[in-house]
Amino acid sequence: MNIARGLAAAFALWCVNAPAQTLPQRWSFPAHITPILTFGGCNQSACHGSPVGKKGFKLSLYGSDPEKDYQTLLSTRVNVKEPEDSLLLKKPTMQVAHGGGPRFKKESQHYATLKAWIEAGAPYGDKNAPALTRIEVTPGYRVLTAKEQSVQLRVEAVFSDARREDVTALSLFSSNDEAVLKVTAAGKVSPDGGTGDAAILVRYAGKFAAPVFGATLLPSSSRLALPEHPIDREVYAKLNQLHIAPAEQATDSEFLRRAYLDITGTLPTAADTRQFLASTAPSKRALLVDQLLEKPEYADLQTLIWADRLRSDVRFHRVGGVRSYFSWMKSEFLLNRPLDQFARSLLTAKGPNFANGAANYWGNYDKISTPIETAIQTGQVFLGIRVGCAQCHNHPFEKWTQSDFYSLAAVFSQVVEFHTKNSQEFDLRIDPNRAVIHPATKQAAEPRFFGGGIIDVAPGEDRRPAFAKWLTAPDNPYFAKAMANQIWRTMMGRGIVQPVDDFRDTNPPTHPALLDLLAKELITHRFDQKHLIRFIAASKTYQHSSRENPTNKLDFKYYSRSYPKRLMAEVYMDAISQVTNLESKFNNWPEARRAVQLPDNRYNSYFLDVFERSNRLVICDREENVTVSQALHFVNSPDVQAKIASPESRLAQWLESGKSDSEVLEELFLTTMSRTPSAKEKDRLLTRIGQTTNRKELFEDVLWAILNSREFIFNH
Repeated sequence: MNIARGLAAAFALWCVNAPAQTLPQRWSFPAHITPILTFGGCNQSACHGSPVGKKGFKLSLYGSDPEKDYQTLLSTRVNVKEPEDSLLLKKPTMQVAHGGGPRFKKESQHYATLKAWIEAGAPYGDKNAPALTRIEVTPGYRVLTAKEQSVQLRVEAVFSDARREDVTALSLFSSNDEAVLKVTAAGKVSPDGGTGDAAILVRYAGKFAAPVFGATLLPSSSRLALPEHPIDREVYAKLNQLHIAPAEQATDSEFLRRAYLDITGTLPTAADTRQFLASTAPSKRALLVDQLLEKPEYADLQTLIWADRLRSDVRFHRVGGVRSYFSWMKSEFLLNRPLDQFARSLLTAKGPNFANGAANYWGNYDKISTPIETAIQTGQVFLGIRVGCAQCHNHPFEKWTQSDFYSLAAVFSQVVEFHTKNSQEFDLRIDPNRAVIHPATKQAAEPRFFGGGIIDVAPGEDRRPAFAKWLTAPDNPYFAKAMANQIWRTMMGRGIVQPVDDFRDTNPPTHPALLDLLAKELITHRFDQKHLIRFIAASKTYQHSSRENPTNKLDFKYYSRSYPKRLMAEVYMDAISQVTNLESKFNNWPEARRAVQLPDNRYNSYFLDVFERSNRLVICDREENVTVSQALHFVNSPDVQAKIASPESRLAQWLESGKSDSEVLEELFLTTMSRTPSAKEKDRLLTRIGQTTNRKELFEDVLWAILNSREFIFNH
């Protein structure tokens, strides 16, 4: 969201005369004065809210510490004997030099409010007075369907005594997607040409809300009938609201290739493709998904995906650690271990990390991960929340506080490392006397369930089992949604919450009810990941074609079509090996016959680097860029060229088998793209092949072109 742009607009509004408002009868510095400072940008990070302040004057960021701000203003900016001589009034109105420029005029309501407060003796107010509990924004969700339409937001502050106060004029507004909806400094929302939903971030006095509105300028058409599948009902209801027509259903060959790549990270063989295309069984797609989920390649792909999430890296765990970590994960997915048990094993692991692969969750370089690092990782992976910024300060736009963060870190403070006979191995044990110190209180942080109650265990007892039980409980508000969202991202190309580790009120899900539905499916089926994959794959939404229509060509998050996904670097390398029938060799890693099976993501491979394998230094989605370096590598790669031209390759065997040009071409297309060549492709290529004096070389050129094509590189 463009907060700076929103503030600039707010400044412009503030510099004009505001409508007259009734002055407060009972003053409250946090409720009446701090919002004026926030509205004007005085306490933002680029101004006096920076860690070092500005020009010797420092406020807390976005008014997070009103008591300290009050003392600072009282001692440096307020003159209760001569109110109009106060710098709090003179600097913003440029009666004296002010580096921040004019903030408001003497005739404005903001000036009148500040002046009246100072004349009243600049009271802080009764600290026991009814507290501001939340803000409420009206109206509710609606879709704007014309440029001239708009919605005027009304913001009410709600206090603990049920009193309400209209604070629209002092609230800050910004849109998280300005291409869809724009919002003025006064809270007027209107379309800006894009189609979709946007959240409007509303802030007042340290509280926030993020109501969602929709916009579409697409012409209305006949409403789609809602399909029977629960996923489709949610997706198609949203498409109806936005006037988006879904793509047609994927062909059998498209579905076959997509399912193979999504579930196993491999391509179907030509024989697999022929058999599937020839089948007339009405349930053949569901049967295919069942078969793919039982293949060992499913476990290989899931291990790679989770190795990225869990940062399995030789720099963190050394060679022995990544071997045991990778092996443990693979065994878990081969057994189809429920995700709640998988998480509990990691969060409660003990013992030597070479023997117990799950213990590597706690490893970081040559030492144990600190409680701080573990809190950040656990928040992102299993809660779906980026809690790291609360390490230093309360989040300005979210509910998470610094105390929440250190209470989470305290859960993991007892874990310590003991050395073993192997200098690169560590042994996880519990030291009941270790603690995490809260930087603000300088006291030991109290271990709590995240955002919840105290973890009540016997003195010295390991707190992690109680935390893991709470985390994976069916009524936990985070775990099931985070896991469901990750699985959806793998299958569909983007999360319902995107990025998948960034659940927050100001980044709402595109389909809240769908996310709830997927989480419930996981819970009721005991966190069986395979069940949720089957459930998703059976929907029309998953089976949409990637071909665009006039209404959905700009849709990238409402699932009206299949979003092409570039193959993961390891999957792409393996696909080339599979097509040519020539395995890659991975020195010092005999357990890896395919790149997907490599425990070491630092293995020396320029191919994997240029196609952007996961760095694993941080937890984030892989890049899916198509770059010049990738194209140049394909032109110049001796490894790829050698596989294509090898006399032992699959292509060479076809050419030597006596197959006709037409038969070789069909085998080539079936093996690479899971379809036969179109009539146009077949005619043009056979004509070229018939004119060549070097049949083998021309077929090699055709194969090179296919391997370098968008149709091959992308799972669509």
